[in-house]
Amino acid sequence: ARKIVCEALSTNFRECTKIVTQSFAATPQPGHTYIRNVFCGINASDINFTAGIYQPGVQPPFDTGFEAIGRVAALGPGVDKFKVGDAVAYTTYGAFAEQAQVDARALVPLPRLMPEALTLPVSGLTASIALEKVGEVKKGETVLVTAAAGATGSYAVQIAKGMGAHVIGTASSKEKCDMLKGLGCDRAVNYKEEDLFSVLRAEFPKGVDVVYESVGGPLFDAAVNNLAVKGRLVVIGFMSGYQDGTGWTGGGKPQKPLPPKLLSKSASVRGFFLNNYPEEWKPHMRRLAASLADGTLKGVVDPTPFEGLEGVADAIDYMYQGKNVGKVVVRIQADDAKSRL
Repeated sequence: ARKIVCEALSTNFRECTKIVTQSFAATPQPGHTYIRNVFCGINASDINFTAGIYQPGVQPPFDTGFEAIGRVAALGPGVDKFKVGDAVAYTTYGAFAEQAQVDARALVPLPRLMPEALTLPVSGLTASIALEKVGEVKKGETVLVTAAAGATGSYAVQIAKGMGAHVIGTASSKEKCDMLKGLGCDRAVNYKEEDLFSVLRAEFPKGVDVVYESVGGPLFDAAVNNLAVKGRLVVIGFMSGYQDGTGWTGGGKPQKPLPPKLLSKSASVRGFFLNNYPEEWKPHMRRLAASLADGTLKGVVDPTPFEGLEGVADAIDYMYQGKNVGKVVVRIQADDAKSRL
C-alpha cells in the first residue's frame, strides 16, 4: 500500500511530499483496525501541516492528510464493534494513504460509503462547535460567514440559519452566491464585484453580531470594522495568508491597532482550533450525521473529480485557486466492498 509523506517543511505540498510504499503486519495492533481508504478530504490546513506549523518541532519525514472514509479491511485483537467490510469515517494524521492503521475508538460508522460523509469530520465539526461554543450565536442575531461557499463555510451558513440567525455570506463568484442562496443564506456578497465593507456599512448599520472568519487579510479587516456592540469575531483560519506565510507574520502591512476597535464596542476576537475541543466531537458529530441523513443539513461536495494519491496535490492547488464549491474530495481507489487483504 502507498501513502504520501512530507519530506521537507514547506507550504508547497506538491514539492515537499512524495508517495512511498509502506508494509503492514498480518494483523493490526490490539484495539486497532486496518482501513482501506476510498475517499480522503482536502483541507486548507494541509499546507500548514506540511510546513510544520501545527506540530512545533516536528521533523520530516511524516505522514500527511487529516481525514478519510473507507472500509474496515482487518481487525486487531479486541475489536468487536466492527466487522470487515464496514463503511467508516475517521480523522487522524496520515489519512493520505491507500491503507491506514486506525484505533477502532476513532472510527465513526457510516450507513454507506458516501463522499458527503467527508464534509463532517473537520469542516462540519468546526462550524458546529465554533458557532455554538465560541460564537455563542443567539436567535435573531446577524452572522457573517466568509468563504461561505467553501466546505466549512457552507456548513456555517446552514447551522447559523438553523440557530435562527440572519446570515450574510461572502464568496468570489456569481455561481457560488447562487449556491449560497440555495442553502438559505439571506444576503450573498460577491466580494469580487461588491465591496464588503460598504455593503455591511450600508445594509447592516448596527453591525454584525458574529463573524465566522476563515480568510484573513482585507476580509478580516472589513469584518472587525463592522462588528456590532458586543460582537464576536471567531477566527477559524486565515487562508489568504497560508501559502506565502503572511498569515503568520502579518506581511508588514501597517494596521490600525485592534484594542480601540474592540473596546468601544465591548467586542471580541476569538480563536477556534478544533483540536482544543475533543470533548465536543462526538455529540456534535452525532447531531451533524443525523441532520445530514434526514436532509436538514446538506454536505456540499465539489463535483470536480480527483483520482488516486497522485490527485491530492492537484486537489490542494484547485482549492487554493478558489475554484471549489464545497468540500474537495479525492477518490484514492475504487470501493471494493468485498475487499480482503
